[in-house]
Amino acid sequence: MKFADCFAHIGKDPLVDAFEPAKGSTFPPAQPQRMQSTKLDIPFQQWAPGAFISRSDRPLCLYVHIPFCRHRCLFCPFYRYATHAGFSAEYAELLLKEIALTADALGKERHQRRVDAVYFGGGTPSDLSGTDLAAVIESLRSQFSIDSETEITVEGRIRGFTSEKVEAWRKAGANRVSIGLQSTDTAFRRRLGRLADRKEILETLHAAKNSGVILVADLIYGLPGQTSEMIAEDIRFLAEESPVDGLDLYALKAFADSPLLQQIDRGRLPPLPGTVDRAQLFRRASVDLDQFGFEHFTRQHWRREPGERSLYNRLAKGDSDILPFGSAAGGRIGPITLMQEPTMESYRKQVLANEKPVHARSRSQPISEREQFAQTLSHAVEHRQLPPLKAWPKTPNLALEDLILNWRYAGLLTAVPECCHTPISLSSAGSYWALHLRDLALKACFPES
Repeated sequence: MKFADCFAHIGKDPLVDAFEPAKGSTFPPAQPQRMQSTKLDIPFQQWAPGAFISRSDRPLCLYVHIPFCRHRCLFCPFYRYATHAGFSAEYAELLLKEIALTADALGKERHQRRVDAVYFGGGTPSDLSGTDLAAVIESLRSQFSIDSETEITVEGRIRGFTSEKVEAWRKAGANRVSIGLQSTDTAFRRRLGRLADRKEILETLHAAKNSGVILVADLIYGLPGQTSEMIAEDIRFLAEESPVDGLDLYALKAFADSPLLQQIDRGRLPPLPGTVDRAQLFRRASVDLDQFGFEHFTRQHWRREPGERSLYNRLAKGDSDILPFGSAAGGRIGPITLMQEPTMESYRKQVLANEKPVHARSRSQPISEREQFAQTLSHAVEHRQLPPLKAWPKTPNLALEDLILNWRYAGLLTAVPECCHTPISLSSAGSYWALHLRDLALKACFPES
């Protein structure tokens, strides 16, 4: 890519015309440089304590993966196993054993790092029973330095949440619930594999909020057959009739061979919205959220309650450590990447053999200047910013200021800071193109990579 190719079109609609239309349902990311790494063949307990404590100045998160769902939604790439009789108690017992194994392996060092956030993702964590998931939360709190300020999120879908479950989780220490809605239109939801109707949605949201947790809902834009009027009604319904404290708005990622694309190919669903239509969906949602008093807090997240911090999602994009639990969970400790056993069979086998079921790989080369800047960019765009120009690498392209001015005049930035030490704020359109801007900034500074 040439430096000139990083410039945006000026004088046009920045949401639609800032750059050439992207193919597919999402903007293609720049190809990352392949990291050379070496598998750590020594047991977890031999290398982990030292690596863990050496990062004591960094935020720490715990991620617990629940790879079970009652059924697979058409758009979901995360489905692994269907729930079945007895799965909740069995999986919770394995998690409890793994937590104890991890705590023993880390030893006293685990108490020297405060946990900033805990996240139960999946899959569908809310498909676990209230008592089983509460027992896992309590075990984590007993084994790690978790306090009242630690954000503990349980993710799930409408069917699976009950007031009794949420109350059990809250008493165990959970303080945040994230419910995947994708849409609030009953007929539209059912075409996508979501079965709960709007009445059930409203009852569940109010019951969850009444337990005293921070409540967040997820919507997706870019779904087949979705219109601006539909997403506007989603926003109105959640803003006026529900007690949600925050809302995540995600662009659809239509992965190859997904059930969704298969249904489209068979003519059972309409085509995916094109580039212009997808941009208009984002515009309508962001404008309406602003009118209803939601703050555009991070790239994909809005909030109307200051207590809603979206902490795990923000920390996961930065230089934090993530300690994984559960089959197929991923994480990291500094330069060491962690991946748990991907199948239930292998996960169960290792846990029952009293082994942390994790594969670890360590970098075999120092982090490059490009990788450092890529991390800086990723962290900044999640906060709807670009790094201060002072933080950009020295580059043969001596016209970075011109590039920033171009993006400002194209409507992608709110202003150009007078000081090179000041972060550069993205506009609403800039937030829409944030990942594309990140990749262009990387290409501008490292054109040969």
